[in-house]
Parts: sequence; C-alpha cells; structure tokens
Amino acid sequence: MKSRTKNLLTDQEIKNLVKINFKDSHQVTHIEELKGGMFNAIYLISRAGEKEKIVLKVGVIPGTPLLTYERDIMPTEVACYRMIKEKTSVPVPTVLAYDFSKKHIKSNYFFMTALTGTALAKASRKMDKENLEQIKRRLAEYLAQIHEITGSYYGYFSQDPKQQYQTWKDAFFHMFGQLLQDARGHKVRIPYERIEKALKANEKYLHDLAAPSLVEYDCHDGNVFVKETEKGYQIEGILDFERAFWGDPLADFPTAFVFVDDIRREKAFLESYLKASRRTAYTQEDVKRYQLYRLYIAVIMAAETFRYGFVYSRLQGAWAKRQIKKCLKALENKR
Repeated sequence: MKSRTKNLLTDQEIKNLVKINFKDSHQVTHIEELKGGMFNAIYLISRAGEKEKIVLKVGVIPGTPLLTYERDIMPTEVACYRMIKEKTSVPVPTVLAYDFSKKHIKSNYFFMTALTGTALAKASRKMDKENLEQIKRRLAEYLAQIHEITGSYYGYFSQDPKQQYQTWKDAFFHMFGQLLQDARGHKVRIPYERIEKALKANEKYLHDLAAPSLVEYDCHDGNVFVKETEKGYQIEGILDFERAFWGDPLADFPTAFVFVDDIRREKAFLESYLKASRRTAYTQEDVKRYQLYRLYIAVIMAAETFRYGFVYSRLQGAWAKRQIKKCLKALENKR
C-alpha cells in the first residue's frame, strides 16, 4: 500500500539502525519491506548468526499531514506491547529496542520480534467454518484480557492533563469533534450536521462505564496473525496498537469486524466475549454504542483518504461514506 505517511529508509540507513541498537555482532544479511501496512514503513530483517528475523517499524516524519489523533502515536504502541506482555497471556511481539529521540533518523522507530505466520485476512480463505469460529472465539478471549487492563483517564494516550478525561462521554465527544474538524479541513464530503446531531441524541449510551479499558481499535483480520498446526490454524500474535485509547471495550468490536453491521451476526465471537468478560448479555444499549463506534471508524476511513493514491482513495472513501449513512440510520432510529 502506497501512502504519503510512510518514511521509507535506504538499506544503509536500516543497517545503521541495526548497528546502533544491536552492535557490530549482528550483521544484516537481508532486508525486505513489508508493504501491506497503510501508515508506517515496516521492514523484515535477517542478521548473520541469528535464526530469528526481526522487524523494524519506522514512524511518520513530524510535519507530515495527518489526522490529529495520529500525531506521534508510536510510543502508544510500544507501551501497549509492554503492558500486554506483563498483564495478559495475549500473544504480541516483543519490543527489542526503540528510539523516540529522532537523533539517527527523522522519525521514531522501534524493533520487535517477527511473526512468522499469515494474516487472518488471507488464511481465513483456507479455513473451514469450524476452525474460523475457533479463531474468533479465541480472539474474543484475548480482547477480553486486553480490556481488563485499565487506565486512570479516558481518551487517547497523552501526558497532557487537558487530554485526560474523567468521563468516557467527554473523551469520545472530544475525539469525534477533533476528527470532524480534521475532515472539514481536508474538505471531506460527509453529513457533518447529521453526525453531530446523532452523537448528541445518543450520548446517554456513553455513561456508566466501570473504568477506562485499554481498547486497541485496530484489531481487524489484517492485524491478527495465525499459524497452521496439527490442530488447525491458531492465533500466533496480534499487531498494531498505535491507535489504542482508554475507553469502552465495545469499541473494539466494529474495528475487529469492520464489514459487519451488527456484531450479533458473529455469534461465536460474541458468546465467547460475553463469557470471558463476565458480561450477562449484549443489550439494546450496546447495539447503539456499537453503531456509535462504527460511525467513528467510518468517519476516520473517510477522512484519511487524502494520503492515498487516487484509485484506492476513491474506493475507500465511497465505502466509508456508505457505512456512515448506515450508522446514522441506525442511530436515528429511536427503537
């Protein structure tokens, strides 16, 4: 995927970073750009004397046009990997080294262990229904564990007290308001007044959370890697936590199943999640919250298209705008 956000490095720059972080004993023997991502430049690296490959993830150069929430988000991903490793059994890569000083290159970067499996988006085409449902049940269990990690405020990760909200409603309204401001700045044609009216009409569903939970908000099947075993495919690891925030656990559902209008259609996933999270039911209030969070990701997908090529930008933008209309219809329905 070509994107204006990718900070592509030369082989020599990559070798220099390896030398700085792993010393002279690890000579680079092969570098492969992993082109599936849509935001960062990512490289798979082989080193002499080392059986396991490593991954270099290179952040966006400061000053590159971005949506506001996307600025300087790589530290969030590193923090999430470390918390998840410490507090759960969820399989994620191990962070090997990182540097946010921008001393050696113009952006943040970090190294992590490589996953050797296949993205679920691709592997699912080869799975039978039973194996795919097993994967979805396990994913639900892993998300429930992630959601047990709690923070001290709501909103995106921030050191600024003004960006640390004490209620989820205030945080979500701020997040959505900033996104709409970005979309207007990029002249994205979406029904702003209808969106704002729908948010206000449904704000009552954003109250009464027990605590700010860790939400990945990017757990789609391209970020879930699986490996084939004697017992079928199993989840090897989950990637890309840079868009994480502290909020409502249910916000992870529409990004995990981005093509699903109603999560109740994913029966295996939902039943497993309710059991793992000790929730008694998926309520009518949850249905509305699902649509609010689905609306948010749809607006993000419409607003971010400025950085892609013409054809992909048009395709994603058209799809996102259709989803916005569907979400608004559901949220405007008073039932």
